[in-house]
Amino acid sequence: MKKILITGASGQLGRSFINNVYGKYHILGTARNLVDGIPFSEGDISDRSFITKIIAEFSPDIIVHFASMTNVDKCEMYKSDANKVNVKPVEWILNVYSGYFVYISTDYVFDGVNGPYLENDQKKPINEYGRTKLKAESLIQSQSMNGLILRTNVLFDYTVWTGASFVNWLVKSLKNRKSITVVTDQFNNPIWTTDLANILIELIEKEVTGLYHTGGDEYISRYEFAKMIAQNFKLDASLILPISTGELNQKAKRPLKGGLKTEKIEDVLGVSSPSLEKALKKIISSE
Repeated sequence: MKKILITGASGQLGRSFINNVYGKYHILGTARNLVDGIPFSEGDISDRSFITKIIAEFSPDIIVHFASMTNVDKCEMYKSDANKVNVKPVEWILNVYSGYFVYISTDYVFDGVNGPYLENDQKKPINEYGRTKLKAESLIQSQSMNGLILRTNVLFDYTVWTGASFVNWLVKSLKNRKSITVVTDQFNNPIWTTDLANILIELIEKEVTGLYHTGGDEYISRYEFAKMIAQNFKLDASLILPISTGELNQKAKRPLKGGLKTEKIEDVLGVSSPSLEKALKKIISSE
């Protein structure tokens, strides 16, 4: 049984991936917070000695690198921290590891002017988060012969253990009859973490390398997505109020027309992009 080292095992995608891969591989998860139910090593990915030690001791066949500083505004405010978390660990891993390396990136490597984007479209990040992810991509492309870069956008799930979930926040707010504002001018093609985890497992099983885009089957605004969630959960969508990105006065610029075209990965795997509507229905049916 092959061994997989999974960084960022406590995040939304990390947990979904572990739930779907458990039993197929010998796994070891790492994160700053304890993850119950799996072999786990608690540590900080921005600590070089922790990374090198865990790789040496576990000797993985595959590393899946989920760990990242994803708070876009914090990345903008604390650029050195963003670099320490999003770039340096990739450099350190590649210095000591030459096996199959899987890296999760983002549509934020593009400027959001003419999305959705193909893999070879011009990269032009407009915030520090996007710049750090692009730097990490470049390291992998220049140093790893066995690297898989999978760009994605707007991951969602509905779980009790994460506070970083758009769906959790929206459902909780509407159940409490609280009005919320959601931007109308940011467009992406959201994907359920379970669907992405399954795609990732297929890529790993086929030992696919290179750069690929993934996302759901619908290209919609965050506002439209919020209304779709409300309708599926049978909540009052009138409590969702439209707002523009500019009105939020956020620290970091946001790509407005983001999102990713998925023809390349669909061709490799022989599947269509996962359905956004079906994902929401599956989430609700499993409650």
